[in-house]
Amino acid sequence: MKGIAFVCLTALTPFFLAACGQSSLPLERDSITVSGQGEVTASPDIFSVHASVNAEGSDIDAMKSSVDEQVEAMLELADDLDIPESQTRASEFRVNPVWQYQPERKLIGHQVSRSVQFKANGLDTYAELLDGLAKLNIRDIQPAGSEVSNADALESTALANAVADARQRAEALASAAGRDVGKAIRIESHSVNAPRPMMMMARGKEGAADTYRAGETDISAQVQITFELE
Repeated sequence: MKGIAFVCLTALTPFFLAACGQSSLPLERDSITVSGQGEVTASPDIFSVHASVNAEGSDIDAMKSSVDEQVEAMLELADDLDIPESQTRASEFRVNPVWQYQPERKLIGHQVSRSVQFKANGLDTYAELLDGLAKLNIRDIQPAGSEVSNADALESTALANAVADARQRAEALASAAGRDVGKAIRIESHSVNAPRPMMMMARGKEGAADTYRAGETDISAQVQITFELE
């Protein structure tokens, strides 16, 4: 009988331990998961411009001198507008053949070209730069985008607004259910989006700067947060 009792007790031991183990597992906390969105509106204040010059003919040295003079004039314009050298980049010159295809393929000369990339701080400087380039008879002038100088700070603000929006949503849901919202136990950032604005021209205004509108860009952020319920 002792042997039988020992066997029975031994057989029951795993179930006893399993039961003790289950009772020691922590209970899952009550929580609520919500999403939040934040947005900040800003106007761009840094504007990029790409300007290029070229000359065609048979005398490469003469064409290079002509192109270099135009590039030098553009760089002097940048200096006059207090555009830092770090925000102005002049390319090396390029030489490409010019072909005639009718009535047969024939080399008729070469083209020498150079380009300058500018970054202008502020809409006034941007407008004066475009106006100055036009007065220099630069025929290939291309806007190359715009940006916001304090983008990192604005993205942080958008994220903070998204977190506040998520808590407000959680509190509204919890209040309807007779509960209170506790601390955040999980936070996920899904995206921060800052689309580029389009530069627009205005009509019927006087002065170079008055004929441009920088527009606005919306920097948005989205988060998902899990809060404890109390």
